[in-house]
Amino acid sequence: MTGGGGGIPSTPNATDDAGRKTGPWTDPDPHGGVMIGSYVDGARDGVWRHLSSDGRLRASGGFSGGELDGEWRWYRSDGAPMQRGAFHRGRKTGTWERWDAAGRAIDRGDYRDDRKVGEWLRFGPDGEVSKTTRHTA
Repeated sequence: MTGGGGGIPSTPNATDDAGRKTGPWTDPDPHGGVMIGSYVDGARDGVWRHLSSDGRLRASGGFSGGELDGEWRWYRSDGAPMQRGAFHRGRKTGTWERWDAAGRAIDRGDYRDDRKVGEWLRFGPDGEVSKTTRHTA
């Protein structure tokens, strides 16, 4: 079992007969926190949570077959949203948004196949659009 300290839940960290990770796991990350979620056939699958060393949620989102997949959300140390966006088979897709520490919008736009596309808006401190950039695929 791994975890348990500093608000981080424990997980069995089991392997199957072929030595592949299976079921609930806690994986350390290079920033001192952990990633917690499940493995299927040795690959991350389903919803995973990235926690800081004291157990605060840094990010959460999906994996499928070991690749980032579905919506992801990132959080600041105070729990406020920092960024959200989605992945499809490990590549950015759909609308992405970011916010500053005060909760004001920084920018918003779309990705297709890991590339910015269409109109991207950058916001000023007053919340008004300060810049519009068009991206072609």
